[in-house]
Amino acid sequence: MPAPATTKEWRIRPLKRGDREAAFRLLASEGWVVPAQDQEAVLSWVVQHPELESFVAHDSLSYTRLWGMITMSHRPQLRLGGRVASIDLFLVAPEHRHRGIGHDLLLQALQRAEALACKRVEMMLPEPRDERHAFFESYGFANNGNDLYIRKVTPLAVR
Repeated sequence: MPAPATTKEWRIRPLKRGDREAAFRLLASEGWVVPAQDQEAVLSWVVQHPELESFVAHDSLSYTRLWGMITMSHRPQLRLGGRVASIDLFLVAPEHRHRGIGHDLLLQALQRAEALACKRVEMMLPEPRDERHAFFESYGFANNGNDLYIRKVTPLAVR
């Protein structure tokens, strides 16, 4: 089935094993360098793990040109009486920020958390406060006082 027509310059899709070079290049651009000898195994674990969801934003003209990535883990938690999701990685290449890519990646993860019946979504944001805090707060995340930002999973209103 063909993809729906869109005017966006990017598409969102699941992370694939074939994304190794582009994914680790994107991570390295943000200072997260994974040794080359570990990349294949790490990517394989992430892609195949049943409690991980990873999505990439890629250039709509090039399936392998990655502009952003989000990874969310999810697991059952007794004290919540259900599943909790954690955003473990969220990044958009600096030259592609403020265009809606981050919105689309986060929306994909939140929709997946809702589909998994997660009770909430958590993430850590470092201090000092910057534009990332306001971005996540605009989606309903709130600081619990320990730099852990939590968002209850509720049906999403389309923005």
